[in-house]
Amino acid sequence: MRLWADDVYRFAVRCGGDKEMSEDAVQEAFASLWERLPDVSVEKGKSYLLTVAHNYLMSRHRHAQVHQQAASFLVEEEVVNPDERFDLQEALHKALERLPQVQRAAVELKDVEGYSCKEIAQMLHLTEKQVTVYLFRARVSLKKTLIALGYDNNNR
Repeated sequence: MRLWADDVYRFAVRCGGDKEMSEDAVQEAFASLWERLPDVSVEKGKSYLLTVAHNYLMSRHRHAQVHQQAASFLVEEEVVNPDERFDLQEALHKALERLPQVQRAAVELKDVEGYSCKEIAQMLHLTEKQVTVYLFRARVSLKKTLIALGYDNNNR
């Protein structure tokens, strides 16, 4: 638990955004691992935990969607005054929050955690092709959002 708890929590926060929900996801992941301890090898432990945490967050996300109107999910574009100081990390965090859950998870697993597309496909129960498509779409969306937020790589 000490070895992977922080990594699973950081992943859950990045995917879920809500501190309490992320803590719940970590707890669910370790509870599930405990129940399946004989079936999960040490080499697959972290990826198993990340998969369970992701599935938990997706389930909670779907549950929340049922209880909200579709219009409430629309986020207006924030345009930053070009004279204001640009914080790339903050803008990237905002852009990631706007991605659909599965795209955000794919980006986090690939670019932050360093998993291969094959491993991500297994964790998210997708095909490798779907993972590459989600990564491509997420990166295009991130680029558009960062430009809308005032970051233009060509001017830096």
